[in-house]
Amino acid sequence: MSRSLQTLRVDVYFDFICPWCLIGKRQLDEALARLRVERPELRVELRWHGVQLLPYLPLQGEDFHGFYLRRLGSEPAVRLRQAQVQQAAATVGVGLDFDKIPRMPNTADVHRLWQRACQLGTPQQQETLLESLFASHFLQGRDLGDGNLLLDLAEQAGFALEALVSCLHGDGSPFSGIAEGPASQGVPSFVMGGGMTLSGAQPVEKLLASLRLAVAAEECRAQEKARLEVPVGRVPASGQRVLIEGEGKSLVLFNIDGEFHAIDDSCPHQGASLCGGKLEGETIQCRAHGLRFNLRTGFLQGSTQLRVGRYPVEREGDRLFIVLTPEESLSCTP
Repeated sequence: MSRSLQTLRVDVYFDFICPWCLIGKRQLDEALARLRVERPELRVELRWHGVQLLPYLPLQGEDFHGFYLRRLGSEPAVRLRQAQVQQAAATVGVGLDFDKIPRMPNTADVHRLWQRACQLGTPQQQETLLESLFASHFLQGRDLGDGNLLLDLAEQAGFALEALVSCLHGDGSPFSGIAEGPASQGVPSFVMGGGMTLSGAQPVEKLLASLRLAVAAEECRAQEKARLEVPVGRVPASGQRVLIEGEGKSLVLFNIDGEFHAIDDSCPHQGASLCGGKLEGETIQCRAHGLRFNLRTGFLQGSTQLRVGRYPVEREGDRLFIVLTPEESLSCTP
């Protein structure tokens, strides 16, 4: 039994003032576009989590060039760092002119606005707002610490202002967002599915390869978790069997000297029920045509071709589960 993943969750940790986060977004957009071509049935649930990198900045922010000069120590170091970023940005179609950015803003309120927008808005509204906020800082040199600007951009993205005004503090107090886990490794950080994490802007091919691996891992995990619990009152005594139905399946659960075996109720020959068959040791005989199947292997006696579906049985304390993936389909190596 193969289960195709329907939804893949991708979490991204970022700050609006980090150019690598904008670059990383462009790379992720392209990787997701390619993934959708490969897996058109797959829905990607994309969540962007704000991380305030510079909570100590004053409310009005700081001079942009002066900030980097103090941070990097010299004009040549600033020019070198900015040239590296510009070169990377150009590869994803973003033209950055750092001379047009006058302020390094305090981003506490823009993160609070974004957090509220993610709670209220549709994916399209969130995407529109996210793009406009990035563009305002990096391409237009506008101040993301300006509450009026933030509300204007949110309104243009389709948000109702009355639902957002209260989230703006206007005092520069730090944004208490997620600061542990993936975010502690720096931004951008990408968490795909159940925990596959990449830190830093990544080439499109690497992101795409990681997305494929995350999908495969989630599909394997879904198979591993597909279990049917056997009600306590239905657990068969030694030498007995019971019919267990659920999740669209009819299975027969056998207790052979305290060892449990589960098989499809339907005989693979012509579909007759095996539950009422004759049990001899570890062999069940179909009453319709007399075919005998080994409960330990599922194979027809004397054959390596005809086989009834056999399912692993797991114990957890006093609880008993039938794993709904047939044993021959359990190998998952993404």
